[in-house]
Amino acid sequence: MSSLINFSNITISLSGKSILNIDQLDVPAHQCTLLTGRNGSGKTTLFKIMAGLLKPNSAEVHYQGLEMTWKQAKPYIQKDIIYLHQQPYLFDASVADNIAYGLHRLGENKAAAHKKVMQALDWANLSHLAHRSAKQLSGGEKQRVALTRARILSPRLLLLDEPTASMDTDAKQQTSLLLQRLKSEGVSIMISSHETHTIDHIADRHLHIENGQINTLERAVHSNKVTVLNTPKFNA
Repeated sequence: MSSLINFSNITISLSGKSILNIDQLDVPAHQCTLLTGRNGSGKTTLFKIMAGLLKPNSAEVHYQGLEMTWKQAKPYIQKDIIYLHQQPYLFDASVADNIAYGLHRLGENKAAAHKKVMQALDWANLSHLAHRSAKQLSGGEKQRVALTRARILSPRLLLLDEPTASMDTDAKQQTSLLLQRLKSEGVSIMISSHETHTIDHIADRHLHIENGQINTLERAVHSNKVTVLNTPKFNA
């Protein structure tokens, strides 16, 4: 198993309360990691630190052969790691324009961007929604548009916060299919979810946050009973 990125000594306190104290977190390349934990356990906080969006009290990053502080690593991880919130923000514009947004920010010319957007829409089976206002989409459609908008920027790691929450069965299946496609394309994925039954067949491993630390659990968890395989502080 090759490593994509390694975080060590992640600590953060919010309002004087310790939230995370993680010795090591190794993210394998081309794999999917399921992350669970109770509400308020620090899953979203961890993802924001990993994506360069929230400054920790401390953290070191080993990435692309470089040993860096979190501050030094920030421009690298913001370029290659994308975090998607449970409720994705879409602009009041068409689906196609939403997907093209990141390309335009990077300076992609209109013709090249349009071609990539059309290919991305086809990839996600969203071509029929290309000209629909994003504000008119269902929750599942919005999540798939957000995934497509992220994919078009060629991230190395996607961090997904409860991507199938509040969806009906059909929407969950369609989102799950896109996640499988992303994984098959070599994108590393970490998914926080309470719905292990929806994500479990995609995941290569299962991590659990408790008391600010991470345990590794048996893969393929199909009930509320899980088995801790190691002590809280570990090399993931």
